[in-house]
Amino acid sequence: MLYIQLYAVFFKIGLFTFGGGLSMLPLIEKELLLREWMTRGEFLDLVSVAQMTPGAIAVNSATYVGNDLLGFWGGIAATAGVITPSIVIILILATILMRCKGNVYKDAFFLGLKPITVGLIGYAGYTIGRATFIKTPPSGIVRFLSDYSVNYPAIGIFILAFIVLTKTKINPIWMIFMSGILGFVFL
Repeated sequence: MLYIQLYAVFFKIGLFTFGGGLSMLPLIEKELLLREWMTRGEFLDLVSVAQMTPGAIAVNSATYVGNDLLGFWGGIAATAGVITPSIVIILILATILMRCKGNVYKDAFFLGLKPITVGLIGYAGYTIGRATFIKTPPSGIVRFLSDYSVNYPAIGIFILAFIVLTKTKINPIWMIFMSGILGFVFL
């Protein structure tokens, strides 16, 4: 029964998000935390692994969650759930769009999707950044703003990686590797 629920959850995620894997992360996080399938820390680990693994982030995330919960067949169920809506929608849209070349309404619709996609990706960045750069008390009970502390080494690693990636042509894989080493040393 959990296989069907896993398939259905990832089917919903695949059906109701536009813009690719990064824009799916807020919905994936919400669904996983709501069902208590993962903690916030485990979700952040999921995001790290899904981004480093070759392939689409959404598929990697679904496979990771399914495998973590139910093993190999759970990974298959979650992955099938997240890709099914895309396959069906692409087949339907390809047929329709071939008939609507140059349609003003079609062009306006896709123009309207762009800011939504940017907003979803921005929110995913905000959520991950907040969890990475701000430390909460171990008890999880926060009474005052002073209970939070800033994770300065993580901010430093982020700024360094950003500068290196924008000023050089270093392969991002090397940057991930070097950031991991810096994180191990300083965090």
